[in-house]
Amino acid sequence: MARPSQLGFEPILEFSFRQRQAAILRYCRANGDKYRGFAEFITPDRTRWESVWDRLAFAILSANVPFADAVAALGLSSKHRGDADPRLLRKYRMVPAKAEYLNRLPLGRGIFALLRQDSESWDGYRVRLRDTVPGLGLTKASFAACLLYPLEADLACVDTHMQKVYLRRTSFGRLSHTEYLAVESKIRKIADAVGCNTFLAQWQIWDHARGVQESHAIFPGAHKGD
Repeated sequence: MARPSQLGFEPILEFSFRQRQAAILRYCRANGDKYRGFAEFITPDRTRWESVWDRLAFAILSANVPFADAVAALGLSSKHRGDADPRLLRKYRMVPAKAEYLNRLPLGRGIFALLRQDSESWDGYRVRLRDTVPGLGLTKASFAACLLYPLEADLACVDTHMQKVYLRRTSFGRLSHTEYLAVESKIRKIADAVGCNTFLAQWQIWDHARGVQESHAIFPGAHKGD
């Protein structure tokens, strides 16, 4: 039987969660057009292999490092596709294995095999990326898919900030596929409520949790229209 203190604490947590969800909905409704603009700007030309490469590379580089370091590392890596130097990446807090992962990404038209196939579900696509691209776990495979299809992806990147919102965690924890889908379904409810795809909702929730708006305009020369 739960102690009285526990019985009193749970309603407080639930009330706090409901308040946060209400604040998230207000934020999404107020900023939806801005984030659609962000997403349109970074939508890649998926007929250009370099654009596809950069999105996959950033998903790999952004794991377990500050955002600014991942952006700087991408700038360097994009100039040396296929020849990443772990010594140069180290200054951006990258472990040596990330250089190996980048160098194993296909160059040229071969990378188009890592785009979503018409027959694939979004979850199936994410799982394929996780299973075939070294350096991508479930979270970053989701992120890669979202960067490639920012206005379409019915997926979410459940990172530290998202786990804090939905699982009340203070640090990142590895989730099972089932646990991941359960969190993603909560984000999808926000998406449905405000009329956008799941990734766009997650992006807004991510920024709301951090208190910072990030446009992800980090792919110079590679967004649609360039």
